Amino acid sequence: MTVEPLRPGDPASIGGYELLGRVGEGGQGVVYLATWPGSADGPVALKMPHARPDGDAPADLSEITLVRQVARFCTARILDAGTDAGRPYIVSEYVDGPSLRAAVEADGPLGGARLERLAVGTMVALAATHAANVVHRDFTPGNVLLAADGPRVVDFGVAKALGPAGRGEPGASGTPAFMAPEQAAGGEVGAAADVYSWAVTMAFAALGPRVLGAGGPDGGLGRTLRLERHVVDLPSWLAEIVAPCLREEPGERPAASEVLLRLLGYGPDRRAPGQPVGHPRTPTVARPGERPPQQEQGEREEQGERHPGPASGGTVISAWRRHRLLIVAMALALSGAVAVALTRPFPSDGGERRRPAAAAPTPSAPRRLTVGSANFPESVLLSEIYAQILEARGHPVTRRRGIGSREDYYPLAVKGEVDVVPEYNGALASYVGALDLTAKAPATTASVNERLRRRLPPELEILDSAKAEDKDAIVVARHTVARYGLTSLADLKDVSDGFVLGGTPEAETRHQGMIGLRAVYGVRFKDFQPFRHEDFGTLAALLARGSVQAGQMFTTDPALRAHDLVALDDPARLFGSQNVTPLVNRTELDAGAKAALDAVSAKLTTEDLLYMNARVAHDGDEVEAVAKAWLVQNGLL
Repeated sequence: MTVEPLRPGDPASIGGYELLGRVGEGGQGVVYLATWPGSADGPVALKMPHARPDGDAPADLSEITLVRQVARFCTARILDAGTDAGRPYIVSEYVDGPSLRAAVEADGPLGGARLERLAVGTMVALAATHAANVVHRDFTPGNVLLAADGPRVVDFGVAKALGPAGRGEPGASGTPAFMAPEQAAGGEVGAAADVYSWAVTMAFAALGPRVLGAGGPDGGLGRTLRLERHVVDLPSWLAEIVAPCLREEPGERPAASEVLLRLLGYGPDRRAPGQPVGHPRTPTVARPGERPPQQEQGEREEQGERHPGPASGGTVISAWRRHRLLIVAMALALSGAVAVALTRPFPSDGGERRRPAAAAPTPSAPRRLTVGSANFPESVLLSEIYAQILEARGHPVTRRRGIGSREDYYPLAVKGEVDVVPEYNGALASYVGALDLTAKAPATTASVNERLRRRLPPELEILDSAKAEDKDAIVVARHTVARYGLTSLADLKDVSDGFVLGGTPEAETRHQGMIGLRAVYGVRFKDFQPFRHEDFGTLAALLARGSVQAGQMFTTDPALRAHDLVALDDPARLFGSQNVTPLVNRTELDAGAKAALDAVSAKLTTEDLLYMNARVAHDGDEVEAVAKAWLVQNGLL
């Protein structure tokens, strides 16, 4: 966490604590980094609230009482409190870590396991806060600190105790862009407002500041956030949890304890016995057209439990991690809403929770398959193609989109929590140690797959690879092709001394980059211009204008089509094999399912991926529609 120097007018000490710098300042007060002279305990955080407006008395120390009601694992522990020259101050442990807001603005949105840990950790804190009969009222990215041991929710400066009916006090105190509608309107603010603010905060964490609109995090109360259009961009497991939290009516939002259950893998049909729908202090009354909860419960018991994946509100958290999280949550929050929510019994065998079946199938009925994807658009698109072809062949499918990187989804495939995931054979071979992608000898699709099959664990196998590849390639503008007569990388040898090559910084020093181009093709570029991957749109535009003459990009990047760029042939296969290849858990897929996926691979080409990626990225078409259109056009549906 960045500590700023003290400003003119800041005191040198407060209550005997020596001030070392400013940690931050918000609407409720200033937080200083401080130390007690001569103490070896390390720095602490000292907060001095602002004086109340309109000549009212200075802020009291009610925050101390409120924070001490909440479980200590959720917050910064209170160490001391007092007054200095009539002004109150609070001393708490110093959490050494950036705020969520600062982390996202500096490094971009979170994804994969980092996003999962944030969602679960903050919701555990919020559920414990409500269990202590406290509503936070200002749950924002600025009030979530990313400590080494997990997220901490801080700054209860506008927190209030809930009344007997679960209602908070009226008022619009807080951060406008993250306020629930009733809070922004100055109405009663209860636990449901915190759930709404949590949902906006998670959208901010996953997608960045764009969810807040042009006004940014300090936009006015009257600004409409239009959050609904951003929910579809969230990872599917998070979107299904966030959407109900953003409902207009407070009573229609789930309680924090219910959201926590969903995050831990318990769908709506896995609620603890007797647990009500909605907030624990909100009456549960069926609205016109709804079925009574008892009727729904009976139907759920007849249908059986669903797979606890994102489609049923779960996350990519594995079963044993959910088991441990449930134990921790019960130990840390044994009262109120959290204790009520976590009363579902554990498995009696003491081991991992068995993966629940979608229903009690007949011996000949196809089992439910889980199709996962990495957290980038092309992987999501491929997984939807796989899901639709499997459904067309009679297999029920659960979709687990946007799981994260290979480090996230590969272990899930080994455990059988994900049955199918689109892969790229060369990258997978490098990940499992089956192939040295820096080797100078060219690798073919067949040789890469042979090494992969020998290296994969017994639970996994790869199916047939598609012709479609998403790999590095040297691309040039079509007018450059026409001017210099270029068709392959070998043609660059005589003209490259006047070319600037653009690419990721690694391309300058890797064999599959400038070094290999020089060694294999004799290509020596005049200069190299580095670009981050997220700036490849700029690189493509510079190639089209002729400011950069060649670029090392990915063969299925939609920017190639948008800017009319051409990938040069690579006859020596410098860049190796990166074919789209289904990775499957061999114990779960039958021969029919494998045949269906092989049929997709037999038809899929790189040109297909380019076209479909462009439809999704530039035309804004839905992934489901693009996938279905491709399957129909190729006679697979």
